[in-house]
Parts: sequence; structure tokens; C-alpha cells
Amino acid sequence: MYTKTIKPKSTSVTIDLPESFVGKHVRVTAVVERKEKPRKASSLEEIHKRYSKFPRTDMSKFKFDRDEANDFD
Repeated sequence: MYTKTIKPKSTSVTIDLPESFVGKHVRVTAVVERKEKPRKASSLEEIHKRYSKFPRTDMSKFKFDRDEANDFD
């Protein structure tokens, strides 16, 4: 496996491969790496704002029977 990280300056990129790759099937994949780390929430308001867009599920009537879940014979 050969990995090289580049920062292209145009839409056209030329790569040099090792000699051992000549004559073999080679897969080239381009992925944009995300360098920035996810920021931490500074307050409960920010957490509420971030997750309030997701639908809520009422789990008050949910019952889990561990024996029933493990009895799959």
C-alpha cells in the first residue's frame, strides 16, 4: 500500500508510483481529509440547539426482556 498526502494547486494532478506497482492493477482514491477537530459545546443551550433538530422518540413504554432477547433457539 502506498499513501501520499498532497495539497493540489489545480484540478489536474500527476502522481509518481513505486516501480513495484508497474504492470499491476492500481486503485487511486481521492479523499478530502478533515483537519479541524469537532468543537466542544460550551453550554447546555448550545447542546440543545445542536440536537433539537433530530426527532425525539418516546421510550417511556419501552420494555427490554434480556432473557427473551438471548433465547433465540
